[in-house]
Amino acid sequence: MNAPYDAVVVGAGFAGITAARDLVDRGRSAVVLEAGPRIGGRTYARPFAGREDLRVELGGSWVNPDLQPGIRREIQRYGIALTEDMPPGAAAFLTDGTLRSFPVPAAELADLERAVGHLRDASKRIAPSQRISTQPIRDLDISVDEFIAPLDLGPATRDLLYATVGWYTGADPREVSMLGFIAQTAGFGHSPYGFYGALTERFVGGVGTLLDRMVDESRLEIRLAHHVVRIEQGEDGVTVRTGDGRSVQARSCVVAAPTNVLRHIDFNPALAADKQKLLAVNHQGRAYKPSMVVRNTPPRPFALGVGTLQAICLGYELADGSSVLMGFGGESAARIDPTNREQVEAAVREYYPDAEVLAVDAHDWNADPLFDGTYRVDRPGQAYDFLRAMNEPEDRVVFAGTDVDDSVWRTWIEGAVNSGHRAVDVVSVILGR
Repeated sequence: MNAPYDAVVVGAGFAGITAARDLVDRGRSAVVLEAGPRIGGRTYARPFAGREDLRVELGGSWVNPDLQPGIRREIQRYGIALTEDMPPGAAAFLTDGTLRSFPVPAAELADLERAVGHLRDASKRIAPSQRISTQPIRDLDISVDEFIAPLDLGPATRDLLYATVGWYTGADPREVSMLGFIAQTAGFGHSPYGFYGALTERFVGGVGTLLDRMVDESRLEIRLAHHVVRIEQGEDGVTVRTGDGRSVQARSCVVAAPTNVLRHIDFNPALAADKQKLLAVNHQGRAYKPSMVVRNTPPRPFALGVGTLQAICLGYELADGSSVLMGFGGESAARIDPTNREQVEAAVREYYPDAEVLAVDAHDWNADPLFDGTYRVDRPGQAYDFLRAMNEPEDRVVFAGTDVDDSVWRTWIEGAVNSGHRAVDVVSVILGR
């Protein structure tokens, strides 16, 4: 095979762009094939629908350069500016069927202390600097209920933990593995408070400002509307084919597509049996993130609970006294249309009864066939094995993306960047053979 490229990268999210940029930095030739009409993957910023004066983040957006070294290096390299969220001014908690200003009643404060300590102690078994799948922590790949069973928690404390896990996963907290949640606690410096206060910075101008600089400065070749349906391997290269009959040949391939859609790509030879089994059905992440212009809420609101939305966070305040808020929910808790103003308003009023939602905007990642869900959320007993399986190359094909990142920052932008770096390390070995 006379392969014109050293590598073809499938997917133009942060992992794919990072991998292509790193390859170019190392003097290799690369082309990126993206199925959709834009780059960015599950990061997506654009003007608010019907409000061109506002900008909205419809996917991943938060970072912390103090805790996340990969993002820190990218920000420093390209001179990207960040803005920090304002701290909450009024908090509402919906726990044990009651709307509270503090998460648990006084009688459960000892329960809350035990739950926080239990999570912190479990996180200390994880070394944040090491790959998750190389550490002896398979026993932490269990459900939330199994994790908290020894604690005998009161109902409000249990609901608070359910709400936090639901907020971060967009899934039924009783049906997801705690391994990733515990690993993120380790990433926050072994502090459970990190889920509320660690990731508070976003990119000025939207997350695309960094991606655009990465693409422009390295002059990456990106082909949009190239929907990959088949990846064939031969003795000396890879042929990647699209649904409309186009093909690209390269000496190696980095697949940085969401794992929910990998089973729709025909691999020849077929993927290893363990990968096929783990990719056969969708994972649990079915989140939605409505952005909304809201008035008649307390200043700088924050809400958390077991309602239709598991969390509501402040985007920014507007001059007319209204605010742009972001809600976090999942199909397992309630099926609502995140672009329906009335449905979103009813969900917000569970926490703030006088709230008025003036406008909403969202991207439905679950209905989008190029994603078929949000970032990966594994079932109990699958997270550890998934990381081990997907981080093994298939001859000349290497997998990347925040779904397969083998670090404490899996599912975050930092995880995507980490995964892109690691994929190129593996590809460099392949190309050197």
